[in-house]
Amino acid sequence: MRSSKYNKKSRETCDFKGMKYSPELIRQLEDPEYARAAEEYERQARRQKEQAVRRGSRSKAGRSKAKKKHRWNKKIFLRNILGLVLLIAILGTGAFFALTGNFDHVDTDKDMFAIDPQAADDLSGYRNIAILGSDARADEGYDGSRTDAIIIMSIKKSNGDIRLISVMRDSYLKMEYMDGSMVLDKITHAHHYGGGVDTCAALNRSLDLNIDEFVIFNWKAVADAVDCLGGIEIKVKKNEIGDMNTWGPETAENTGGTYNEITRAGTQTLDGVQATTYCRIRKNSGGDEGRSTRYKKVMTAVMKKALTHPWKLPELSDTVFPNIRTNMSQLDMFTAAVRAPGYDIKKSISWPQDYYSGLLGGISYVVPLTLESEVQDLHRKAFGQKNYTVSDTCSQISQEIIWDTGLQ
Repeated sequence: MRSSKYNKKSRETCDFKGMKYSPELIRQLEDPEYARAAEEYERQARRQKEQAVRRGSRSKAGRSKAKKKHRWNKKIFLRNILGLVLLIAILGTGAFFALTGNFDHVDTDKDMFAIDPQAADDLSGYRNIAILGSDARADEGYDGSRTDAIIIMSIKKSNGDIRLISVMRDSYLKMEYMDGSMVLDKITHAHHYGGGVDTCAALNRSLDLNIDEFVIFNWKAVADAVDCLGGIEIKVKKNEIGDMNTWGPETAENTGGTYNEITRAGTQTLDGVQATTYCRIRKNSGGDEGRSTRYKKVMTAVMKKALTHPWKLPELSDTVFPNIRTNMSQLDMFTAAVRAPGYDIKKSISWPQDYYSGLLGGISYVVPLTLESEVQDLHRKAFGQKNYTVSDTCSQISQEIIWDTGLQ
């Protein structure tokens, strides 16, 4: 039985817990079917809410996971960088070995270089390489040719310092003749008698050196290398212009190029034929000593430009390397190339310093005065060996030169 209060307000709204209900809504709530539908609706609403909460949790977890996945990882970054560097090094090494395979390579035995045990021990910290400029023409082989240029590239292993030691081509030294006998003769003939090995052995025997590597080039190789590098900067002296323009056409013929006359003195860019001619002249341009100095200038300029233009290596490999003979292995070349960025070319040295230059028996020679003192001076300047004592072999050769020439 409904209360009087309810009867009184049957056609009005009533309050229940602060909420207003109309009579119509009250009748619906009292209907069992409606109550069941309302309960089902509430259950579905709760399920949808729970599902929404779960989806939100998964989305948040996903975002957190993604954030964690792309978070900076120093170890992975360094590993990837090292892998990339290693890959580049492998590809670079492979390319280097492929390109340096074009040299005219000859096999030699280290026992053939006449290195004195004392010199081997004293100079263990130096890598000495003979750079030999042959007078062979472009269409001639190296066998039987003479060396117009003899330069020793001395590399100090501890710091990469380089000294270029030029030896005058007419220097009177001891070498092995073609029949195996030992003779005193100008060093330029050693290559004619026995190639690069005999030249290195003569230098080792007479100057107490440890050379067992050589590089031999001809005029065409010089011209092609300079042209490949786009020319080199050289300071041409006024007294050198006449000789260059006189002998330039012959150089062009020997190298298969064209000579462009030099019109002024001073620093300028020389092309291949001009640079080669600059190396060759000597008659009115300082003689053999002047030629050696110019060779060192050209070699230094070529080395410096090659080190700063590594992308020229493929072209050098195709056009220049086949004209260069060497006994250096590709591994030896690679070790030199790896250290190249640390090389520092120091002041060059000319040898001998004190000498007689003139005719002996109608032939022009450069006789060191004396061999023993000049070798001591060389070791002091080039290798920092003060109060150097020459080997017994060098001492004996020095005495033979005095006996043979009467000069001391």
